[in-house]
Amino acid sequence: MNNMLWLSAGLFLIALFTSKNRTRTQKSALIGAVGIFIYMIMSAFYIVSNYFTGEGINDAVIFHLRYGLDGSGFGDYYLIIAAGIGLLIASLALSLFYYRLVKNDLFEHHHKLKHGISLVALIISLLLHPTVRFTGESVLKAIGIENPLSLQYSFADYYQTPSLTPTSEEHPNLVYIFAESFENTYFDEKIFPSLVTALRPIREQSISFTQIHQAQGTSWTIAGMTSVMCGLPLVTPSTDAHSAQGNSMSKMSTFYSGAVCMSDMLHKEGYKLIYRSGSPLDFAGVDKLYKTHQFDDIKGIKELKGLLQNPSYQTPWGLYDDTLFDIAMNDFKKFSKTKQKFAMFLSTMDTHHPYGHVSKSCKQQQYKDGSNTMLNAVTCSDELIAKFIKQIGESPYGKNTIIVVASDHLAMHNVAIDDLMKGERRNQFMIIDPRMSSGQSVDKVGTTLDIGATLLPFLGYSAQLGLSRNLLGEDASLEASLSNFDKILGAWTKEISRFWEFPKIEQDLVLDSARNNLKIGTTLYKFPILLRLSENLEVSPFFEVKIKFFETAKLFGYLHDYQSNDAFLWVDKCSRTATLGLDSNVSTKGKYCYALGKLGGDITIDTLNADKKLTLDVLNQTLNLTSEDEKATQRRENLRTLNEK
Repeated sequence: MNNMLWLSAGLFLIALFTSKNRTRTQKSALIGAVGIFIYMIMSAFYIVSNYFTGEGINDAVIFHLRYGLDGSGFGDYYLIIAAGIGLLIASLALSLFYYRLVKNDLFEHHHKLKHGISLVALIISLLLHPTVRFTGESVLKAIGIENPLSLQYSFADYYQTPSLTPTSEEHPNLVYIFAESFENTYFDEKIFPSLVTALRPIREQSISFTQIHQAQGTSWTIAGMTSVMCGLPLVTPSTDAHSAQGNSMSKMSTFYSGAVCMSDMLHKEGYKLIYRSGSPLDFAGVDKLYKTHQFDDIKGIKELKGLLQNPSYQTPWGLYDDTLFDIAMNDFKKFSKTKQKFAMFLSTMDTHHPYGHVSKSCKQQQYKDGSNTMLNAVTCSDELIAKFIKQIGESPYGKNTIIVVASDHLAMHNVAIDDLMKGERRNQFMIIDPRMSSGQSVDKVGTTLDIGATLLPFLGYSAQLGLSRNLLGEDASLEASLSNFDKILGAWTKEISRFWEFPKIEQDLVLDSARNNLKIGTTLYKFPILLRLSENLEVSPFFEVKIKFFETAKLFGYLHDYQSNDAFLWVDKCSRTATLGLDSNVSTKGKYCYALGKLGGDITIDTLNADKKLTLDVLNQTLNLTSEDEKATQRRENLRTLNEK
């Protein structure tokens, strides 16, 4: 557990035990009780987050809260969910106990020294709390305060514009296996003797990289995939001061559309791009990542379940890996028979935290005495991946296929984490090239960001790819050359977030009432939505955040913070837009309305009974409306009232 949390908790207990020396009224007792509840909730949130990540609250937690948790294997988390509910109840009980205890024993006189100790201990405990610190750093980013490192290390100086140059007439096919959390540490014989046996001889005949660190913004599945594909860490657009705070990107139709990724370049070279996964495609926006970047054959559990002989043979996360590899092998043969080059990417699931899942077809069903379910899953996954590689190698098409086995990220908190922490935590990355007669171990320091530029030469190309560097080339990786690389990545979030490429309105905007979406050029956004419009009609979208077990954040909460001169377009339920001063002739029953204007100026409000087109002239006229402070104040008060309900 984070040492800062323990220190914060200790100081909070000191503040709690001395709090009666500064509690003289029922009001102060109530404030104290609320403070206890907030502190306990923050601590519970941190503890639950740390259970998943092993790193407390990090970008992975925030991303999934913003994006939504549909597709998560909640069946694997019943214990931590129960613990979270228990902590919530305990927090409420402790707060009520404190209030009832103190309000019946209020101090008319208080000891100044103890009062000072209590107050100082409380303030420091909050400042040291990891949740408060992370929130504070996020707020500083959101309001646009420049990180000094972004000035010292300019993103433009290190970002290489993606390009692909053929270096050979041979361009083999590619099979890339994102092995879920299958990090290099599992190969450590001192910690896990005879755990990984089938892949070991394969690795010895491959180009294996032993020092693949985990960079910021790459530590969860979709982020690891993005780092490989695009040479960029994954940041949410909400970290940019000009974009939506608290976004749920599941309402967006594209993913890093401003980035040129490895698949975009391979597509131009005539490669067919294929993705297979045993999990739902909509989890964390995986489908949007691949669709945006030229994959034309994308299938997850929903698309593959018709191929199952036994539909009930699934884990809480999706298909077992033996099922996935059987399907993938059939697809590999089918695509290999064509003359078109292809790149197939697979995502395994059996080694997913916290417990892992063992496919029935594994000959080796357990590791040692079988008491550790994750290690059972690892030894099974070792067997299945090795079998799949051998099947490809022994096929008529093996000599024309490059195979990559790489972990998508380091293992998160699982039942083997104590042993994993004993080793040097590194990601797995090996390239199996049938043209090579012997293997090679590479100890050059890098991250998953470097995989793209390192891999593409094996397909017959030299490449530049964002922050990626070829680990077999002369240049050092950014991880190796910049001693504080993670902090620098954090300072570059504003620049990197621009790859989400929120569009500029350059033609008429269409509100589709039948499909409940808004179209800007080729980009679609689902209702409800709030757009802030800049002077040159660049948009910043805000969405509702729908999170399991949490309250939904409504759009009027964001709109309340707008300035009088901020132009906006708000599409939502008519009952909500009514707070802006809805015309009595407009119905509010179960229909969408749109509101266009400024809080301090005229606002056009109407229902969407049919498709609505907002022309560029209308939008530009909206931008030129004059602000009226009194009108804006009243509308903001209406929004505040609605937000409190």
